[in-house]
Amino acid sequence: MFKVIITGFEPYWDYSDNSSWAVAKEVAAYFVDGVDISIEQMPVSFSRVAYSLREAIEKHNPNLIIMLGQSGGSDKVKLERVALNMMDAKLADNDGYIPNEEPIDEGGDSALFCNLPIKALRGKIEEQGVKVKISNSCGLYVCNRLYYEALSRCKEQKMRAIFVHLPFYEGQSSAKSGKPTMPLAEMVKAVQTIIKEIYDKNREV
Repeated sequence: MFKVIITGFEPYWDYSDNSSWAVAKEVAAYFVDGVDISIEQMPVSFSRVAYSLREAIEKHNPNLIIMLGQSGGSDKVKLERVALNMMDAKLADNDGYIPNEEPIDEGGDSALFCNLPIKALRGKIEEQGVKVKISNSCGLYVCNRLYYEALSRCKEQKMRAIFVHLPFYEGQSSAKSGKPTMPLAEMVKAVQTIIKEIYDKNREV
């Protein structure tokens, strides 16, 4: 069985909901023969998010981790290429913590890169009619902290991982006025496409 973890984040700041978790819940209902999909909600916490991911990995022993985050203001799905060994923020996480240019891992790599064929995935998602781009900056907030942890784990275990930033979805109650939105179904389709493409490639090996 090909095991997939989809993660989304809890609400944060003044957002009462989070597009990443809304999409994760929809993807959980996606059925592909031979694929087991689990979803886990991650805390918006620099200190707790890595532990939550480790627990999820230990629980599910995944082949693939797809992490989702909300990128309010974006009009496209963003496939994140890189995670940086740095935490920095202007606004606090849900624990009230504001890091100031702090390394995630004192002795770790400065940057870790997605171990999936990111350009090919972009092309497949575009074929589904979904607006998508490759991003070379995951930011330095909790999304980046989670991504760096996942890619670090990929070096130790036989796993693959990608972080995907999502716009607000149409009808999202906490979406900022005037900001772009995307139909929930399109974002779900993008994540489904990643699962299918990586699963199919895995079967070919």
